Amino acid sequence: MKKDWIVRFGDFVFRHRDTLPVPFIVMAIAVLVFTRPSFTGAGTRLALFGGGVLITLLGEAVRVWAVGYSGGTTRSRSLIADRLVTEGPYSIIRNPLYAGNFLIALGFSLMANAVVVIPLVVLYFVVEYYPIVRREEAFLLEKFGAGYRAYTETVPRFLPSSLSIKKTTYDPRALKGELWTMLGIVIMLAVMVGIDFVRVGLIKQ
Repeated sequence: MKKDWIVRFGDFVFRHRDTLPVPFIVMAIAVLVFTRPSFTGAGTRLALFGGGVLITLLGEAVRVWAVGYSGGTTRSRSLIADRLVTEGPYSIIRNPLYAGNFLIALGFSLMANAVVVIPLVVLYFVVEYYPIVRREEAFLLEKFGAGYRAYTETVPRFLPSSLSIKKTTYDPRALKGELWTMLGIVIMLAVMVGIDFVRVGLIKQ
């Protein structure tokens, strides 16, 4: 089956999906340190930071939920699927891990207290994850055929149209690989607190 350019690009992005965000994160941190906050009031800053933390934790909760159904293959650098997963969060959206990633990034965008960050994060996710999703869909359609096609006709990619959740046994052993994501979130939370203090100090000077 001939791949279109988006699927071919998705091959590259999928293989490097763990490292591609790093330059973007470093650049964003550098910009934020020297950028005036969009809102300087203490109450607004606290509300944005608190709301961002809650959204980030919600995103990680979605990931934890999804990993227990999809298993440890989500960390692989090649596409692997022993079976078609349609249970748990996969029964209401087809890409819960990526939805969780988006919520995590959106949470940090709110903590950044810079209005321009949110549309940039949305754009970044479209550029990175749309090709990945297209590549995965082509792979799953080729491997599971009519079963996967029927699944895509009833379960949307990202926004649930129903909350009817199909439950099976949750496997907590798959969460071992998720510890790295949790550690990354803790580190980024500490970084965001530090950035906030630096920016406030610069305003007062």
